[in-house]
Amino acid sequence: MFFAIIVFILILSIIIFVHEFGHFILAKKTGVLVEEFCIGFPPRIWKKKKGETLYSIGIIPFGGFNKLYGEIDEKQKHINDPKSFISKPPRVKALIVFGGVAANIFLAVIIFYFSLGVSGFISNQSLFFDYQFPFGTQNNFVMVSGVVENSPAEKKGIQSKDIVIKGNGIEFTNSQQFIDFVEQNKGKEINLCLQDLFTREQRNISIVPRVNPGEGQGPLGVFLVDIAQVSYLKPLEKAGSGFLHSFNILHYSCFGFGHLIKLSFQERDIKPLSSSVAGPLGILSITKLTMQAGFIPTINLLALISLTIAFFNILPIPALDGGKLIFLGIEAIIKKPFPQKIEQDLTVFFFVLLIFILILVTFKDIQRFF
Repeated sequence: MFFAIIVFILILSIIIFVHEFGHFILAKKTGVLVEEFCIGFPPRIWKKKKGETLYSIGIIPFGGFNKLYGEIDEKQKHINDPKSFISKPPRVKALIVFGGVAANIFLAVIIFYFSLGVSGFISNQSLFFDYQFPFGTQNNFVMVSGVVENSPAEKKGIQSKDIVIKGNGIEFTNSQQFIDFVEQNKGKEINLCLQDLFTREQRNISIVPRVNPGEGQGPLGVFLVDIAQVSYLKPLEKAGSGFLHSFNILHYSCFGFGHLIKLSFQERDIKPLSSSVAGPLGILSITKLTMQAGFIPTINLLALISLTIAFFNILPIPALDGGKLIFLGIEAIIKKPFPQKIEQDLTVFFFVLLIFILILVTFKDIQRFF
């Protein structure tokens, strides 16, 4: 667990650094003075002044910030100072604000270029609803996510991360099809073609599903998940695979988020939406499990979290980059800065609300993972 904590903090630090560096570099390039560039939140454990900027590291690792000259200026004292944030037109301010999101996406793109190249430009993604990725060639499969002790599956050597290719020559594109097939063949010998998720080695086994399995175990004694195998094998797809795969993941995240909201409304229960959310402890647990699968899945997790941070930050909520972009959009329309007092009050309110939600999610993570 100690090593997992170190890797988790390293992943988080890389993502935060990249995000804040995106803001930092665009502020510098557009002539805005960055008074402080900080990774983590105070109290500071390290700081160094270089030029006009103070570089620092805070003891609390879950965040970071850029202090921009003239960003908070209710009386508009610095509106004519070319080094101040408030002096810049809305489009330049928006570019600086969007820089963090763009940097997180770019990090994911670079990682996906590497991981896809190593894996033959094929990626496996879990599916929790019926979905078609916009780019690449998609094939859906059923994968074993867990095996019950002393079950027929365990005795026959079926392992977690085995993909079910065929059963008695029949192909399956979702877990329900496979479940129905097994139910129809309880007590009969069936032939399964399995493929290892990582090595892609195939093997055939014969197995007899139980007629009277234990409660909640199923005839084979396996837990199942639907996965999509997305390949980028055409020359142009390979050339753009990092960007295409990042867009696929963002597209899936957006539609998945909408699907969970819709499901929560239909069931009049927040559980479908809340069950998909993980806080720091949840991500730590996921990191520990992912590390067991090897280096490539671990750096893919880094890319996935980076994209998640980008998606979350672009939401139109005050205290996030998306909220700032909304205020800048209003500024562009009314031709003057949005009232900073109102913006700050809304930002503080939603920041406190987000902290409260994070605390609730953390308690839920403790119950779920620990």
